[in-house]
Amino acid sequence: MKQLGVGPGRYVAATAAGLFAVPYVAGLSLVVGLPGVDKSGDAVVSFLRDHASAIRLQGLLVAWGALALVVILAYVVILAYARDRLQGPFAHVFTIGSAVAVTEFSIVTWFWSGLALHADRLDPGTARALMDVSSMWGPILTVADVMVAAPIVLAARAGLFPRWLGILAAVFAIEQLIETVTIVGGPGQFISPGGPMNYDLGGTLFIVFFVALGLSVSFWRGRNADADQLR
Repeated sequence: MKQLGVGPGRYVAATAAGLFAVPYVAGLSLVVGLPGVDKSGDAVVSFLRDHASAIRLQGLLVAWGALALVVILAYVVILAYARDRLQGPFAHVFTIGSAVAVTEFSIVTWFWSGLALHADRLDPGTARALMDVSSMWGPILTVADVMVAAPIVLAARAGLFPRWLGILAAVFAIEQLIETVTIVGGPGQFISPGGPMNYDLGGTLFIVFFVALGLSVSFWRGRNADADQLR
């Protein structure tokens, strides 16, 4: 039996946190100024033509980051079911939310990368319609994020995760709950689908929360430390 607090196993989640953050931040920085829902189909086609290679590279980085994100989530699930860090229905809510979040990242990457595959031959109406579908990714992802963050808040209040992580999870959950208004936000607004609230505010908090979660799993030693083992 290897305890989580000793040996290389302790640092897997922390390493995954770094491997998650780097490609996600790099990927987001590659493609900036996505055409909002207020832009025409011609503007969407022009953007895709100008950034086709960067968008596909972004898809690769997101795929790599998703692998690291799954490792972080898997370690929390180990703590949830085998180590009593999360108990009852909330452990299941966390697991379902994790699966939904990773699935949604995969789906939106299909759309973005697919649109960039033959950007020089896109029909403006088709491009605008598919980009509209992609723009609703951020608003709907908020629900999965709340499902992941809320159980961490409750576990931290019970002393099973550090208090600072509970505060961060609460901030993230509340912001994501408010961010659901982007589902009905109008074009050209801060709360428009796929707009600044989704990408700039929500995206930043998303990365910060999951990096913090991975680090806390590796380095925080709480009252259940003796029970935190890797088989």
